[in-house]
Amino acid sequence: MVLEKSIDDLIQAGWNVLDSDFDPEAFRYWRQQALNCLTELLGPEHSYTRSFKNYVREAQVKSLLAGGGILAATKEGLHNGPAN
Repeated sequence: MVLEKSIDDLIQAGWNVLDSDFDPEAFRYWRQQALNCLTELLGPEHSYTRSFKNYVREAQVKSLLAGGGILAATKEGLHNGPAN
């Protein structure tokens, strides 16, 4: 499935940011790509999109991990039906 591939790619890209000694510019790029994906898939008012905006603000490891979790939950939701 194309959507799952996009989400998988974003999750992997997040791990790559960690592997880059947490380059802030790489984080900002990853954050924007992930937010664009969530907005396109779920809409700007979906709880996952709003949570991503709220929890993934600062270029910090905890933000990256929270964002990865939200992406993983989105992927799981694609299998089990919509989540609000």
